Amino acid sequence: MERHYYTYLIEEEFASHYFGKESVMFKLFYEYHWTSPEEKKSQLTAKQIEYITKPIPVSHIHKRLKMNLSREDYTQVDCIYRLLVPEGSASFIMKDRYIEILANGKFDAETVFFEILRKVSPCFLAMDFGMERYGWLNPVKERNFI
Repeated sequence: MERHYYTYLIEEEFASHYFGKESVMFKLFYEYHWTSPEEKKSQLTAKQIEYITKPIPVSHIHKRLKMNLSREDYTQVDCIYRLLVPEGSASFIMKDRYIEILANGKFDAETVFFEILRKVSPCFLAMDFGMERYGWLNPVKERNFI
């Protein structure tokens, strides 16, 4: 079964605030991505998502991918990487505000991409709307303001 993740870089203050309350964020992004064209996408929802997310640091992630992937395992065309592992594969597609990861077979392929993103920032939130699964790639520590 194919897995389809939308991965957003969340502003640090919101990542800290919503640590442990990821379901609230999931509902917001779910509404945004899964509203049919007939039901107009809420401009308010779009503005909220733009406000709580950061642009994807494309060139930084390109460098990380090239440093961490061996040439035999992947192919790259512009902002799209395709990784093949034994019994699985994954595609990694960078957009301005999010990264799409499509994976088949064993979980090894997407795990490679998630590990690289974890090193970039602790504030990446990955969501698979079809399977209703979501979580931080690297758990954000709750701050104590005492």
